[in-house]
Amino acid sequence: MEVVNAITILDEIHTTGHSPLKVQGDDGNVYVVKKRKHFQTDTEMVSEFLCNYLCRQWGIKTPECKFVKVPKELILNDSNLSNRHNVKHYENYLCFGSKFMPDAIDVELSDLNFVKGFRSIFNDMAELLKVGLFDLWVVNVDRKPTNLNLMKQIMTNGKFDFVAIDHAYAFDTLLYDQLTKDLELSTNESILYLDVAASIYKELSSQDIDNVFNRYFLESISKCENGVKDFLDEIVHNFEEERKFFSHVLRFLFDKDRNGTIFADFLTRLK
Repeated sequence: MEVVNAITILDEIHTTGHSPLKVQGDDGNVYVVKKRKHFQTDTEMVSEFLCNYLCRQWGIKTPECKFVKVPKELILNDSNLSNRHNVKHYENYLCFGSKFMPDAIDVELSDLNFVKGFRSIFNDMAELLKVGLFDLWVVNVDRKPTNLNLMKQIMTNGKFDFVAIDHAYAFDTLLYDQLTKDLELSTNESILYLDVAASIYKELSSQDIDNVFNRYFLESISKCENGVKDFLDEIVHNFEEERKFFSHVLRFLFDKDRNGTIFADFLTRLK
């Protein structure tokens, strides 16, 4: 995977989590950059790259990602940065960088209040349910009604597509060798807990939606399984400490019994 060098820090995006940096890359693009939080094993960083790849196989929009090198001089010379950004986080490590999307803004809860309004804003109502199903599969504890981690990108027809962001807290933030097949999201930790999710499901139910979504789920998992090892080979040189955990996360994701349980749970949450 290509490495981009940051040449300028444009801003710090203050959050309760990573407080990422917005940087200008030497390829002419702007990136939102997250540093490693842990100096030893950091599966959160792996999860960002891995879930970005998995989302794309599911047909879920997500920003293009790259490894980004932030020179320590940029950190040392920027007096406006918070104390969350220590040069030690950057001098020996590459960062996760997601390409900035100037035509996308955060989704607000007010965008998701009711189906009629939802339909007038977004191109595909089913996309919200697909993202919710994906989160159940990867046990993403960070996308929920109180923290949507979704953006909306304006399209040529004047409506929006969803863009899924922030997957550092997938897999319940556990080290991958701690994953067990019974791991799941609590009810209110999922965007499927939103009232609009059940309303969308009800509106789509006349389209044999259970079978449609089951087929989509199985086909998406198959696409992921066919290419994920090659993808991990692309990034493994930056995750030598974490590579020993890769087999654990693959076994977790592609466990057929677990995936059958996940889909049943998905339907239960919507009915």
